[in-house]
Amino acid sequence: MPNLRLTKSNIDRIVPTNRDTIYWDDSLSGFGLRVKITGVKSFVVQYRNRDTGRSKRKTLGQYGPTLSAQAAREMARELLSDVIRGGDPVANAQSLRRAPTVTELAEHYMTEHAIPKKRPGSVRNDRSMLERIVLPKLGKLRVAEVTHKDIQKLHNQMRDTPYQANRTLALLSKMLELSVRWGMRADNPARGVEKFTEDKRDRWLSDKELARLLTALDAHPNQVAADAIRLQLLTGARIGEVLTAKWTDFDFDRGV
Repeated sequence: MPNLRLTKSNIDRIVPTNRDTIYWDDSLSGFGLRVKITGVKSFVVQYRNRDTGRSKRKTLGQYGPTLSAQAAREMARELLSDVIRGGDPVANAQSLRRAPTVTELAEHYMTEHAIPKKRPGSVRNDRSMLERIVLPKLGKLRVAEVTHKDIQKLHNQMRDTPYQANRTLALLSKMLELSVRWGMRADNPARGVEKFTEDKRDRWLSDKELARLLTALDAHPNQVAADAIRLQLLTGARIGEVLTAKWTDFDFDRGV
């Protein structure tokens, strides 16, 4: 294969032949220009893996307005320097293509964590947040490519709904923490993203709303369940406390 200095003037003078030809640069070993019989010219890098001895070739891009000879030379020099340090650009690129996306992480999270370990209501909420918010924004990204900036940007875009934003952040943080355990990346980029301040969500029923609720409870076919809600209204206790209450929990003399 011919050798020459890969400069703009030399490359522009090269004409295609009846077969694909690679012209190797005479000043940077491993840096070349592949000229196809169609006339398309692309820069390539060829090297040997230091561990296996296998020869590998990587295409840098097509010569033209968006990739000059000088820019391609700099790219080649960086890649070849990485090879000297023991790297393998082709293997790294293949590994990245095979790396899981956020969509695949979400599926793994649902099947391996959410469904077996969380309540059905929480599972539905997680699925809804993933489908409506997370995957449309981040789903196509590789898990290893997600940055702190990506998480911060998504969270900031939800500033008008701070409660939903914080729940989404918590979900993403959990997923990414699990991705570290599952070997998909080395760190959790959601760490350090500050939550929005949330207003209290408690609200008291108005007199009209309370009257409608009591009427509905009187008409409900399951009066045991209705009594549980009435007791909640009277005491402010949680539903779990009401349903597990025993007679010893009540003091009829003091009315408490």
